[in-house]
Amino acid sequence: QEKAKKAAAKAPAVQSIRVDLDKVDRVVNMVGELVITQSMLNQQMDEKIKAQYQELVRGVEVLAQTTRGLQDAVMAIRAQPVKSVFSRMPRLVRELAKKTDKKIRLEMVGEYTEIDKTIIEQLSDPLTHMIRNSADHGVETPEKRLAAGKSETGTIQLSAEQAGGNIIIAVEDDGAGINRERVLNLARERGVVGPDQQLSDEQIDELVFAPGFSTADGVSDISGRGVGMDVVISNIKKIGGSVHVRSKPGKGTRMILRLPLTLAVLDVMLVEAGDGPYVIPLSSIVETMQCDRADFGFAPSGRRVLQIRGEYVQVIDLVTRFEMTTKVPDNKRFVVLCEGEGSTKVALIVDEIIGQQQVVIKSLEENFERIDGIAGGTILGNGEVALIVDVAGLKQIPEQQSAA
Repeated sequence: QEKAKKAAAKAPAVQSIRVDLDKVDRVVNMVGELVITQSMLNQQMDEKIKAQYQELVRGVEVLAQTTRGLQDAVMAIRAQPVKSVFSRMPRLVRELAKKTDKKIRLEMVGEYTEIDKTIIEQLSDPLTHMIRNSADHGVETPEKRLAAGKSETGTIQLSAEQAGGNIIIAVEDDGAGINRERVLNLARERGVVGPDQQLSDEQIDELVFAPGFSTADGVSDISGRGVGMDVVISNIKKIGGSVHVRSKPGKGTRMILRLPLTLAVLDVMLVEAGDGPYVIPLSSIVETMQCDRADFGFAPSGRRVLQIRGEYVQVIDLVTRFEMTTKVPDNKRFVVLCEGEGSTKVALIVDEIIGQQQVVIKSLEENFERIDGIAGGTILGNGEVALIVDVAGLKQIPEQQSAA
């Protein structure tokens, strides 16, 4: 024991310094410029140069590896555990349980998962709103839970995990689930859904995120004064994330946030559509393929769909969506199959697939109004500006455009 104490006493203390975040951001921006410069070098070296100057090619490859390592190191400096946000939630749940006369237990999983500090700062309000919603609308009173054969104490689980280039944060309760009949009736009353429009269970669940939609009977200080969950989806979209919900009647509801690890650098697929280049985040892409006219058709709703291995997927043509024209014949164009909300997929039609690369994300909102389907911009190695496609935002398009 004495030896252990001496060893512990000799162990060097962890050294740290406080650094202004603006200084870290300047380093991040410089690394971003380095990524662009490295991409420019790659594009300027044609096959002839690569064949003649192999030493130069090896040097550029080493530069690419070093740039990636530097980028990862800088991103790690900005990363923080989500615990800083999660730790505020137990008190919130205790207060909500007291106000609603319910018994609620909070479970937290993965609170040491790290994410960019800028994103963490934007998480508090959406998570608070989601937990309030679970406590107010999800978890039942002890009497109702006992009558349903459940424990009188409801559980809300708050979890975080890394999945590829994303962080998945979920708020799950074991409450009554979404009352789909009531949600659909309210949506029809308010004109969110047509009187004869048929929706799947998943589509009905997603209605809780429709702007201004709320199932609250009146104003309440618990779940957001009846303003609805569109507040959550609006805030999450601002930081490049997406939200979806899954519910099982009588068993509970799970709300899932999918967030980027960082707001600085992105791995993308570069494509051409109409007048210019676009980039699609690799984390959204399932597969790519050549177009085959025989696989396309129209759903009863009028939406254009693509049949892939027996599954019908919504089609969005980037050229049509952004009101451009193309000279590329349909059979020469490409399909980029992407993950949509939840388990859904969407097929993006593009003129050409250029290849994969890393890009530095640039915000457009300071100079341009927000456009559904565009998450930002980037500068390519050849100096061109490309728009970053927001797959989830692209689905918010008029029926006539998608069927064009």
